[in-house]
Amino acid sequence: MYEVQATKTDFEDQKILLEEKKTELDQLKVKLETQTIVLDEQKKDKEYLLEITKSDEQNYQKLLAAAQAELEAIQAIVAGKGTETEVGHVNEGQRVASVIQGPSCNSSGAHLHFIVRKNDGAVQNPFSFLNGIDFENCSGSSCGSSDGDSFNPSGDWRWPLDAKIRYSQGYGSTWAVHHIPWLPYDFHNGIDINSTSSNTAYAVKNGTLYRGSYTGMAGCALRYVRVDHEDSDYDTLYLHVNY
Repeated sequence: MYEVQATKTDFEDQKILLEEKKTELDQLKVKLETQTIVLDEQKKDKEYLLEITKSDEQNYQKLLAAAQAELEAIQAIVAGKGTETEVGHVNEGQRVASVIQGPSCNSSGAHLHFIVRKNDGAVQNPFSFLNGIDFENCSGSSCGSSDGDSFNPSGDWRWPLDAKIRYSQGYGSTWAVHHIPWLPYDFHNGIDINSTSSNTAYAVKNGTLYRGSYTGMAGCALRYVRVDHEDSDYDTLYLHVNY
């Protein structure tokens, strides 16, 4: 009787031990799969970098310098250091500028860098104010990919561009921040957008229109317009535009 009980106890102990080993193996499998995913992502990042720079250090430094110049100019404009001229009152939906088509000062291609700022200088998430609109998400590794930045407008402001919106970078900690190594910032202070139907930029609210520019380390003048909203302590900035 004692031997039977001892055998049963040994069997139960072995069963528990096997279950613990199985759990440990399952955990190791999950860890390995996670590491494989990370390595795959790192490989994709490296391939992306090599594709963009074509293994050319000189080209990489050129991209880095351009990004640093853009950051310096945008930060200066947000801080109120641009040279501005008051134009006058504009209504919501009225034309304020046109998005420059092609490369321009501190920009490698056509897009509107749209910023919402409080009068104390603090930038805000534009999606907290803009309403819904038809869009194409091109903010990730490719247009329509699942790794793009969130597009979640929840406000009632009209958009500064006509639909359909081509969305190339979001607000805050974006895909580009984490995957493009020459970007010298870890937080994107606006959204980068373009329209597939028009290059006209509109006032999102009633207010006073200012035309401005800033000449920074790149030696060129980054043009922008600003609308100081009449019904709140916000203003909006529209960068990479012609008046």
